[in-house]
Amino acid sequence: MRMEEKESRAAALAFLKGRKTGVLATIAQDGAARARTVYFASDDSFGIYFVTNADTRKWSDLQHDHRAAFVVSDEAVPQTLQLEGTVKDLSGTALIEPELVSLAAIILSNTRYFAQLTRFDPSAMVFLKLTPSWVRFGDFTSGKGTESVLREIALTPAS
Repeated sequence: MRMEEKESRAAALAFLKGRKTGVLATIAQDGAARARTVYFASDDSFGIYFVTNADTRKWSDLQHDHRAAFVVSDEAVPQTLQLEGTVKDLSGTALIEPELVSLAAIILSNTRYFAQLTRFDPSAMVFLKLTPSWVRFGDFTSGKGTESVLREIALTPAS
């Protein structure tokens, strides 16, 4: 991996880890696209960890089709991270995933208005991980032309 690619990967990962919410897009059984904002935590491989209730359209969609897309952006700093991949249910292993501990802290970090999820039945929670197969970072703070602002990110870090 070239130095420029390493720097892009590091910047993209720092951007991702500096955010708490993103937009998850799924495909409904009838083929309709659906999107919603979720709180998330992430790992160093761009994995996205989130939680939902078992009676949501989000969970229904993911049971039908495990493919999903995820976007994180920042209006104040013109940057965006786009991911596509598959989602897996981690509910059986939730206690051993350190990212889920981080996710709990993120969900509870807004002391005035906790995440909506805290108002739902905890026995119906489903812990999920999106494993990306494709990642692209858009950094519009400098550069000109598509090639200089949109970069695909390698998913396996090179030494």
